[in-house]
Amino acid sequence: MKTNIYLILIIALIFSCQTPNAVQIDDSEWSGTISATDERNALMNSFTDAYENKDKEAALAIFAEDAVFHVNDAELTPQDVVNAFMTGHEYYDDIKNIDRTTTTMFYNNGEIYTNYWYTWNGTNKKTGELLVARGYAWFKWDGLKVIEAYNAFDPTEYNKVFSE
Repeated sequence: MKTNIYLILIIALIFSCQTPNAVQIDDSEWSGTISATDERNALMNSFTDAYENKDKEAALAIFAEDAVFHVNDAELTPQDVVNAFMTGHEYYDDIKNIDRTTTTMFYNNGEIYTNYWYTWNGTNKKTGELLVARGYAWFKWDGLKVIEAYNAFDPTEYNKVFSE
């Protein structure tokens, strides 16, 4: 009888330690591992730092020669995007991307993407008003060079400065 009680207690302990709602990790091609410390995160942030500091050359340094950069629905070259981003400095002061979250995903299919969430801030040079806009971007890597990127944000308020 004593043995049965111990056996029941051990079985109850084993089952109580299991986590029935745990995330199931699988080996499907679009599953994988995410890292907040991968070196690509720092490279992505160096792109943003270069943009904030008006350094075109440093901003372009992370891109492969034939990279494609999508901004909302437009497909551009990194050079086109960096030039457009730098033009913003003519109309806005103190451009910053704050509240940055940068993580790199290593997918089981071998693809590597860095995801980047941010809050864009800039002060309109004519009105002195601070513009705040949320955005999201991803960067697809081949080694340590970006071969494709996507940036999504609502440009409505940002673009008003060009018609003032």
